[in-house]
Amino acid sequence: MRRGARSAVRAARAVALASAALLLTGCAQSVDPIERLGKKAAQSVRHTARPLSVRTGTRGVDHVPTTDRVVFLTYGEEAVRDRSLATLVRELRLPVTVFPHTDAPAHWRVRTTRHGFTYRGTPEHLTPGDIIRVTPDRRGNLTERTAQVLKEARNWGLTPGKLTDYL
Repeated sequence: MRRGARSAVRAARAVALASAALLLTGCAQSVDPIERLGKKAAQSVRHTARPLSVRTGTRGVDHVPTTDRVVFLTYGEEAVRDRSLATLVRELRLPVTVFPHTDAPAHWRVRTTRHGFTYRGTPEHLTPGDIIRVTPDRRGNLTERTAQVLKEARNWGLTPGKLTDYL
């Protein structure tokens, strides 16, 4: 490779790295609720979730007691490699949670299957606070299953919420 070509490649890499750094810094919304809402507004927010150990007696939880009309979408590590899912999440700005291990602090109350949904316990429909495990279909596609969950949630008047905001 010629010297000039190497310099051009290095310059392109530097520009790409600087662009990525700019996108990642300052553009993301703060995750601190006090910062987002302001101190006075945050004082008026009533948190309905209690610590996991108090609520369940175990490390895991499959449902968050809340009056907010939200459900929580969770995925296994296969979601990291699914580009179409990443595009859907980015375009719709979906709050999702990915667990790399089965020893996660949250489990599921509802799971997608090829026949629809599997529910643990009652009622056998989506309710506010349900943690939904979205599993890939036969082809390994998570996007279609996510669309199925979003449609069902909308039918029950529910929207996806950010799980970490409630735990």
